[in-house]
Amino acid sequence: MNIHSYMCCQVANTYSQMGVFMSHQKLVTASAVLFVFMLAWSVGLAKPLINWLDPASEMNRYLINKGVLSAVFGLVFWYAGLYAAIGFRRGRGAGSSVSSLIIGLPLFALGIFAFLEPGRASLSAMELMGWTVVVLLVAFTEEGLFRGVIFEALSEAGLWRRAILTSFLFGLFHFITAGLGDFGWDISAVYGLSAKWFGLIFAAMRERAGSIWTVIFAHIVFDVVAISGAGDVETLLEPGLETYIRFLTAATVFSLWGFASLYIIGRRKGDVGKETLQVGAR
Repeated sequence: MNIHSYMCCQVANTYSQMGVFMSHQKLVTASAVLFVFMLAWSVGLAKPLINWLDPASEMNRYLINKGVLSAVFGLVFWYAGLYAAIGFRRGRGAGSSVSSLIIGLPLFALGIFAFLEPGRASLSAMELMGWTVVVLLVAFTEEGLFRGVIFEALSEAGLWRRAILTSFLFGLFHFITAGLGDFGWDISAVYGLSAKWFGLIFAAMRERAGSIWTVIFAHIVFDVVAISGAGDVETLLEPGLETYIRFLTAATVFSLWGFASLYIIGRRKGDVGKETLQVGAR
């Protein structure tokens, strides 16, 4: 290799490293800005708009709140070119997607058994459709931020740290927004704790699938089932011993299942890494 070719390679390598650094900085910046904005919007910034529009029902209030938030997030993801980078892409294949959904089985099961109550009046078709749209918007913003932007911004932290940190922030967000919203701090603490362990399973699903789609699907299914069983969000988080037991049971199951899933995924990745090194050595 002559000196000209060598210098060209060095320049190309430098630009490549700068590109990776700038992409990582973009993710870190987006993580901080979007987290603060979503928190501020959820606990106060949205209220003037909602009060001005004066929606007729709780569902319509959530549609306005989450609709505006989703529009802002969608524009930021598009303008910054983040969609593919944060997981809105094809994953590792059908097998990984199926195993990712298997990791999410406790979410589906507990959504049915913990929140559906025989004898409670069911939602009408229009109510169910409306809440499904709300949940879709919630899943897009929350997963896009926590298992998307923040998860990728922590790419150098390792699987366990990424999972635990994103889950902690997920739980903290739900604790603060519920506590400063229409619910007391006692139920908000239980809600935030369970959300933290929900997040652990979502992180395991995200890592296994290699994309965010299965996580969004699981989030939607769980929330739709839970709200359908309760009738609305306020009833779902109604203070009382029964509510505490439901969320603490969910938190216990999700934490155990999430840690077990991450352990298996981490061990599998380690085995794959060893096999790659052995093949390379040959």
